[in-house]
Amino acid sequence: TVVVSDDCPGNEQVAEVEVIVNPPPMPMITRDTCVLEGQQFQLQASGGILYQWDNAGSILGSNTIANPIAIADSTTTFTVTVTDANGCTAVASVELCIINDPLSVLKPVTVITPNGDGLNDALEFRGLEAFPENRLVIFNRWGAVLYEHRGYQVDAFRWEGLRDGTPLPADTYYYILEFGEFSIKNTITIIRD
Repeated sequence: TVVVSDDCPGNEQVAEVEVIVNPPPMPMITRDTCVLEGQQFQLQASGGILYQWDNAGSILGSNTIANPIAIADSTTTFTVTVTDANGCTAVASVELCIINDPLSVLKPVTVITPNGDGLNDALEFRGLEAFPENRLVIFNRWGAVLYEHRGYQVDAFRWEGLRDGTPLPADTYYYILEFGEFSIKNTITIIRD
């Protein structure tokens, strides 16, 4: 409310303006991740109707869409400005790290001890989150497939030395973990004592 008056007594005008306060948009964005050098990655944002990504030189095609494709030769932070239907804006960022040698990040695992103590109970590869497009196959010594999973460690499932829900005996098994154009072939020993 505003009151406007001049030097004359009783000469005043009152005006009111209603101000609507809209909440800012709540952008959802891809989480920080790593990719192999030269690999394309799809950035993803939501929560608005207009999108403006920075680092346009590292984006293939338009940088004004919600889910552009990015490619970078060094670790890069991509920032998106999200505008909602009310014209309100919010900013969010994602860091895309670049991996030159995947084996410097992803290490083979050779032993699991599925005894329920919470330590090393399941096959878990440190660094595999950087390679969500992967495939894990576990074999016995005769080449029979015991376990196979695409996108291993993307979901909550981990191999705990089971075949169809039945514990496998303590022994040495074999696995192939494929990710991108790379693979790790190794043994995995189950120790149950």
